[in-house]
Amino acid sequence: MDSWLSWLRDHPVGGALLILAGGGIGLAVLSVLLVPVFILAEANAVLGFGAFLLLLVAGGFGIQQLRNTDDDAESAEAVDPVTELESRYVRGELSDEEFEHRLDRIVETEDAINRATKPDRTRSKSREVDTERT
Repeated sequence: MDSWLSWLRDHPVGGALLILAGGGIGLAVLSVLLVPVFILAEANAVLGFGAFLLLLVAGGFGIQQLRNTDDDAESAEAVDPVTELESRYVRGELSDEEFEHRLDRIVETEDAINRATKPDRTRSKSREVDTERT
């Protein structure tokens, strides 16, 4: 997604043309899909309503599938830093000392993040004790 955004920032005219072309294609597809619905609605209102509901459900299902595909792609791109470090070590890109140093930094960073995200229970316990004494 970031690559598209950076491309759009670098090529504003091309992005505008792409959006206009995509909008035109979208309107053409929408009209092709809605013409049968209007024909059925003219013949029988219940059939037209049913066709419209079917079109909405199919569109919603398609959108959901696209959103799931984007989530899978993002999760596939996320790489565990320890795994990446180990693979670089195995390939011989890092020495023993460099591997140990970087591994220690990753562990320290993860510990700091865990401490920052978890509530401090000792502080709340001491407050409870202080209030009970008074």
